[in-house]
Amino acid sequence: MALIAALVICPLYAAQSETGSLCIAPIGPTGGQAWLRCPSAWSLRIDMQKPISWPRAKSFKIDGLDVTTQHRVVVFCSGKAQQSFVFKFAEFKHSDLCLFLNDLYVTAQLWDPKVMPTPWCKCNQLSTQ
Repeated sequence: MALIAALVICPLYAAQSETGSLCIAPIGPTGGQAWLRCPSAWSLRIDMQKPISWPRAKSFKIDGLDVTTQHRVVVFCSGKAQQSFVFKFAEFKHSDLCLFLNDLYVTAQLWDPKVMPTPWCKCNQLSTQ
């Protein structure tokens, strides 16, 4: 009986404990249209976390995001919200995603780097939060 209970509970626990991550790609020192539109300070917020500065030189990783819930990303320019969107990890094939500012249209985009190549997201060994 204990074995049956363990077999039922373990998959539920594993599903609840699975987390996803976002690799935030840097804007870069020249940044193209992004710098022209907001030369002072791009930042972002995930869900209700504290806003963080958008990286300029190196990618960084936000770990520990619940894969079972919807998340909201808000992009700020000089402290003012410019765009926002929601996503679920279930919409993607993998739970390690790349978030970047598209240089041409200056829009935040979220891609699955294992499906769509994202060489600008370099988080394979970086991790914060």
